[in-house]
Parts: sequence; C-alpha cells; structure tokens
Amino acid sequence: MRLFFYSLFCYIYIRIYCYDHMEILIEHNQQEKRFFTVIDGITGYVEYIEYTGGLDLAHTIVPKEIGGRGIAAALVKHALEYAIANNLKVRPTCSYVRVYMERHKELYGHLEDKTGNRFHAMEGMSGNACGTKKP
Repeated sequence: MRLFFYSLFCYIYIRIYCYDHMEILIEHNQQEKRFFTVIDGITGYVEYIEYTGGLDLAHTIVPKEIGGRGIAAALVKHALEYAIANNLKVRPTCSYVRVYMERHKELYGHLEDKTGNRFHAMEGMSGNACGTKKP
C-alpha cells in the first residue's frame, strides 16, 4: 500500500513538473479561506466554506495566463489532502472539484459529504466559478 501512495505522489509531481517545469508551492490562507499559489505574479486558488465537520470547496479559479499547467489539479489535490489530514468531509460544490473527486474516487471518494445540500455559489466572486478568470 505504501508503494501505491509513493507511486501516486511521483506521478502527480512529474505531471506538474512536465507541464510547468517547476514545483508548485501551495499555501493555505485560513483567514481568506483559500488554498492558493502564485505563479509569475498571478494567483490561482481554491476557495472553501467551513461547516461543522467539513469543507465546502466552492470555487477553483486559475486565470488563463497560468492555465493549462496542472495548477487547478494541484490546488484541488492539496485541499483534499488537507481534508484527509484533518478528518474532514468535503462538499464538492465546485464542478472542477466534483469531477476531480470522481476521477480519483479510489483516493477521495470516501471524503464526499452526501448528507447535506451544497451551498450556493458565493456572491461577489471575481472570475468564473470553477474556471478561468474573466478578462
């Protein structure tokens, strides 16, 4: 089992390296409730809403200028790993997160909170929810 997780880590790292030719540093801003990275001075992020026992992953925003490098996947993976480490459930309100969890069901399927309704998208967000930022 340990070898499986190590292999998965190497695959994710190599995939990000191949697209981007650099490591992606992801940080957690608990005050703004987001996991983010800054690439070439441009910020991409996953925004969440906390609720008792879990996180609603509401938006994934990666501006077009830094898109296509696997950044959204790295951000979502980091948020899901945070949920695992903190024994939290996840509501995948963001369509990107929902698809990512479905594609990686064997790793993250157990995290999905199916007990409640998903929150509505936050008002006043800049850019498209779960996509690229509007010009």
